[in-house]
Amino acid sequence: MRKLKLGIVNSTSIDMSYGGVAPFIKNLDPFMRNEYEVNYIVLPASLTRINFIPRRLIFLLYLLFKKKRLNEFDVILSHVPEGSFLVSYGKVPFVHIFHGNFNPMSQSRYWYGRYFMSLFESMERRIISKANLMYTVGAERKGIPKIFNPVLHTVKIKEGESRSGYIFSGRLEKIKNIDRLIEIYSKLPETLQGENPFYIAGIGTQELILKKLVSSLGLEGKVIFLGDLKNDKMVETDSTKKIMIMASSQEGMPMAIAEALSVGVPVISTDTGDIARIVKSNINGFLLPLTFDDEEYIHCIHKIHDDYERYSKNALASAEIFRSETIAAGLIQDINSKIIKK
Repeated sequence: MRKLKLGIVNSTSIDMSYGGVAPFIKNLDPFMRNEYEVNYIVLPASLTRINFIPRRLIFLLYLLFKKKRLNEFDVILSHVPEGSFLVSYGKVPFVHIFHGNFNPMSQSRYWYGRYFMSLFESMERRIISKANLMYTVGAERKGIPKIFNPVLHTVKIKEGESRSGYIFSGRLEKIKNIDRLIEIYSKLPETLQGENPFYIAGIGTQELILKKLVSSLGLEGKVIFLGDLKNDKMVETDSTKKIMIMASSQEGMPMAIAEALSVGVPVISTDTGDIARIVKSNINGFLLPLTFDDEEYIHCIHKIHDDYERYSKNALASAEIFRSETIAAGLIQDINSKIIKK
């Protein structure tokens, strides 16, 4: 009996490390391949290097070019709205996974992104009306169940005393408020800075601006930019750090947080999206309001250092909810029972 053909529509290759979407699909991939004949429709690497046109528009045009191929599958899984929007005009049943709980244009790197907010709202309405199965990575929506970020790796848990430094992992964009994290780090005692460099992993439009800020604060050698790391290397890097620090204005449920917790690294983050479901203050890290002040953030860093083993142990325990095998099994069961057998 032949395996059913599953087409996965994703804006980037699963070899990418950042943005949540690629690692999410990558960690499901081996389990999906066991069940289905899997093929990917992703934006070619050459087109991802075009910076003067929004990638979402490029991907939509690329999918129009590939529309005939989209009709060759038994079912399609999409984690991007522009992908599901186009698929909704075909005859193939599809699964849509909402990446977050906000309009993607609200964090567009292009000044004119706000003018496309209403377009994406209409796209979302169509997806909701046409999708055969839906999930949300962020907070639960009415009638749409939650799906957790699947985490899959073989990285060994490090002893707490062998770890040092703080880590940010993600896209280097304004919405992540990495400049604020650098300024907070600059206010830590010199002894703490000497023992714990601040590592920034990722690429984005703010990279040069952030490096200039580091220079102006005299933090060269203490704030280290790691660039773009492959996912396995990223998780290994996480495992050697004391704390993951984040301060985003908007998120769904960051894959970066799930990965950090999975290697026992406590997390300090702002309370946005669905992070509060996982990060619990004074248990596996701290959750701060978007209006937090710097001294409040610094106090949380000191608190974790003072009782590190407890925070680390709790971080590891809280990551059980992200087991890829369990999440994939539930997704496959839903696809088989609610779409294929209909």
